[in-house]
Amino acid sequence: MLAAFSLRRPSLYVYGRPARVRFRIRSRTRLADVRITITPRGVRKPAGRIRLGPRPAGRDEAVLMTGREAGILPEGSYRLRISARDARGRRLRRGAGISSTGDLLVLHHRFPLAGPFSYGGAGARFGAGRKGHTHQGQDLTAEEGTVVLAPRGGVVKAVQYQAAGAGHYVVLDGAGEQRDYVFMHLRTGSIPVREGQAVHTGQRIGEVGNTGRSSGAHLHFEVWTGAGWYSGGRPVDPLPLLRAWEPAT
Repeated sequence: MLAAFSLRRPSLYVYGRPARVRFRIRSRTRLADVRITITPRGVRKPAGRIRLGPRPAGRDEAVLMTGREAGILPEGSYRLRISARDARGRRLRRGAGISSTGDLLVLHHRFPLAGPFSYGGAGARFGAGRKGHTHQGQDLTAEEGTVVLAPRGGVVKAVQYQAAGAGHYVVLDGAGEQRDYVFMHLRTGSIPVREGQAVHTGQRIGEVGNTGRSSGAHLHFEVWTGAGWYSGGRPVDPLPLLRAWEPAT
């Protein structure tokens, strides 16, 4: 019998902190074979199944979900359903008032600021004119000290300082994709990550600052595709991505 089932962290960022599924099985046999079926909301065909194998009956169990167990799940809403069979192959029923399902929202990226911001005007946009070059990112105006977060898990490629330009900046190589993310003008002393460090989606990268060649507190945010930031890749307009990430976060 399914005696308990719950889902912690119902919003899951791929390459972020995992969701935790907790359950408890009661059975006359010592072990029960448990699996979780993942089905997109509004669709009958499952997107994947997680086979947990034999689990002890009569005690609380937990399993972590990353959204990558059966390949990376597409973004969207999913229904999780837990089921189990005892050692004799009999399907175990649910206890009174116990649900065998839970809802999970899967997201691939997180908006890089945790606080109020503005996209600014035409001068803040990708491709805007600058002295001797064009703007290669999107400026997000926010109060100094606003927390800057990793939009995707990955590995930190650079933590540097450029007095006449970017100020304190971080370059992040996104996991499972060909994108680098660049965060510029960060606040002095606010960067907790180091080069070569693996980070998860939503992890703190630093704080909005006004360092380097900057006329006010803001995050200059760049996205590079292909081989990445100044290593054979090219910058692309981050604004469509930012607008897509914003509603969920």
